[in-house]
Amino acid sequence: MKDNVQSYFASPIYYEDKPEWLDDLNKICQPYIDDSKANFKKEFKKSEEDKNDFTKVYHSVNLLDDPKFNFFKDYVGTKSCDMLNYMGFDLTHHTVLWRDLWVQEFTKTGGGHHRVHVHENCCISGFYFLESEGSYPIFHDPRPGAVMTHLPEIDEQNLTYASKSINYQPDAGALMLFPSYMPHEYYVSNGDPFKFIHVNLTAVSSHIVNQEGAV
Repeated sequence: MKDNVQSYFASPIYYEDKPEWLDDLNKICQPYIDDSKANFKKEFKKSEEDKNDFTKVYHSVNLLDDPKFNFFKDYVGTKSCDMLNYMGFDLTHHTVLWRDLWVQEFTKTGGGHHRVHVHENCCISGFYFLESEGSYPIFHDPRPGAVMTHLPEIDEQNLTYASKSINYQPDAGALMLFPSYMPHEYYVSNGDPFKFIHVNLTAVSSHIVNQEGAV
């Protein structure tokens, strides 16, 4: 059977280990995480809620304007263009632009997670893991038709054409890039260290970038 089968409609995930970035990016990101934690404490002073940060995810502001991330943006931007070209997209008349760059940390009390979601109006999304013990990403089949007609799998432990989801167990220093249409989530944190950078990039028509024909 397999000798006569061809594969189409695949969704790639790019994975690369870049541990040489860990020290620098942890130092650059830490003040932003500290600010998020400080803002969390301020909010609780204004309320009667429990101060326990169980399930809390400390989320930075958008970091695109910080020049200390330029080396990271240059590399990830180039790899994102390479990935779109690899997928077969013609970028001749499009410009790949950064949309989002932020850092997140799951709390040590545990419970941090992300529900299944996609990133609208983006082309490439990705993660860089600064700490990776407490959780891990799970990707889901992005094809609605495949999900709607899914049959029982022979063995859910094997990755096959029938697999509904896939998870990675990345080490700190891992870089992942994937099409933004892929539904993904983060497993509920057990409280071990977990911190990562999230990125979104999009490809925009060069006519729009250059404001040609603007009203």
